[in-house]
Amino acid sequence: MISFFRKIRQQLLIQNRVTRYLVYAIGEIFLVVIGILIALQVNNWNQERQANMKAISYHKRIIEDLDIFIGETERSIRRSSSIRKLILQTIDMLEAKKLPDDKARIFERTMHLYYQVPYRIPSLSTITEMRSNGDLELMDNLDLRKKLIQFEQEILSTDEVLVLMGHHAAEHVFYIDQYIRAIPDTSVVSTDYVEIGIKTNFEEMANDIKFVNYLSKFSVQWSHHMMFSRDLNESAIKLRDELIEELEKLNK
Repeated sequence: MISFFRKIRQQLLIQNRVTRYLVYAIGEIFLVVIGILIALQVNNWNQERQANMKAISYHKRIIEDLDIFIGETERSIRRSSSIRKLILQTIDMLEAKKLPDDKARIFERTMHLYYQVPYRIPSLSTITEMRSNGDLELMDNLDLRKKLIQFEQEILSTDEVLVLMGHHAAEHVFYIDQYIRAIPDTSVVSTDYVEIGIKTNFEEMANDIKFVNYLSKFSVQWSHHMMFSRDLNESAIKLRDELIEELEKLNK
């Protein structure tokens, strides 16, 4: 196109047709400008398309993160409820100072599990990645972006509270452990682990009010953990549903 205009320009100059030369020159400039604008528009369109594809990918990954988070918190709720129930049943037996034979397994499981409160909440890795890459702006829905950031802060705050609870519980564990003796089961041979049993004196435990009180505090800890997990689970489900709706809009 440029060589074509160059030939016309040379012919017009030779023929001394200045007016026509100016018209063709302006036309040439106009076409060049139009070409540049089209190229810029195509480039912008490509950038927008790539940004949209990246945003779709991020939305999908956040939904996957939330699915994992929801599954883990649901398991945590069930486990917290189960262990809390074991502790309460054991406290009832300690206060009654009776350990029926058919309840011995409950007592043993309680002594194995009472202190195993998880003090870490799973995080959302995709949000962390988006922040470090400066890609949070790819989420055009400002309200949804704000909710995700608030949810991430809620996870961090809950995590800090649980860690603090764990530090406070350490003293109780040390006291309770003085009544528990671990016994390796050498009849089970394995290169991966050794089965550990426990030996306890139920009567001494039942007569120690401090022991019973400390054990009861763990039932409260499990209650708190169950409550935190349930709240986070409900928030995660709502966010996931909103993200799915937003993803459907992006795919249109």
